[in-house]
Amino acid sequence: MPTAVTVTMKGDGLAYMRELVRRVPKIGLRETWNLTQFGARMIKEEHQRTSKKFREKISKGIKAKKLKEATYGIMIPVEGIYLDRMAPHWVSLKRGRLITQWARQRGIVGKSIKVHAHPFVQAGFMRMVNRADITANRIGNKIIRG
Repeated sequence: MPTAVTVTMKGDGLAYMRELVRRVPKIGLRETWNLTQFGARMIKEEHQRTSKKFREKISKGIKAKKLKEATYGIMIPVEGIYLDRMAPHWVSLKRGRLITQWARQRGIVGKSIKVHAHPFVQAGFMRMVNRADITANRIGNKIIRG
């Protein structure tokens, strides 16, 4: 699976926090991991809102994962990336295809249908970024409390 989003704590931030308290790097890494997990949940929720089809396979594949020291990633199946970023295009309505069945149920008549992307990664990512200040406050509170 490709990595869609990467969350990293930079070395300068770790060095600055190391001066304040020895435990801070662990707190920062733990909170970075928590933020990454939150981002994965938000992307999964956005996917479920935007596309009713492909819910199960893509939703199960969206996960937070540790990539290396102080770097975490949100993994998304390739199908999810395609669904998020595809260009609008025409699809033939041939017998046996799921999209043909879907079109007939909605009364769409014709030999083809135009399909478009269902963007969900950016919206989930922005919800994660908006949460970053809460994470920074939490780190500060844990430093002060000891």
